[in-house]
Amino acid sequence: MVRRRTRARKKRTAYPALGAAPAKRSGAWVIVVLGALVVVNLYVFVWDKKTGVAAIKQQAEAKTAPAMVLPARPLAMPSPAAPAPIEGKVGKADTLGKLLKKSGLTANETDEVIRALSPVLDFRTIRAGESFRIERGGDGRVQRFELDVGKGRHVHAERQPSGELLGT
Repeated sequence: MVRRRTRARKKRTAYPALGAAPAKRSGAWVIVVLGALVVVNLYVFVWDKKTGVAAIKQQAEAKTAPAMVLPARPLAMPSPAAPAPIEGKVGKADTLGKLLKKSGLTANETDEVIRALSPVLDFRTIRAGESFRIERGGDGRVQRFELDVGKGRHVHAERQPSGELLGT
């Protein structure tokens, strides 16, 4: 048998501490808030004489730089001087890639050095405290990389006349 309600009861929430269920409201207040925001944006970007789009466009046109003037004769190229060599020691937990990156070599230069040394060096034998030296040529490319791998043993990667690095 189904029991019917005898009087209207208030809905209860799952959590009585939060109070009664909220009353139903219409969505009109959301429309009013959005309308107010639209009016504020229109004022700032269209109607205001100082911050409007037209005012900003006028300010930008007024501040344009004059056309660039080239000198009558070309500038002299500075003579390429070889930068000072980079010297250092292998740090704890450094790999050859990390070492070269910390020394300022780009990814392409690092890859070139590693490829040159891969036939002549087992990279797992590199230990902390070993010294290295990087020399750059006048063109800024790596000219020579030298690594002391212990007991008078040195590994070199040197740029050949053909332009490639060769490991010895």
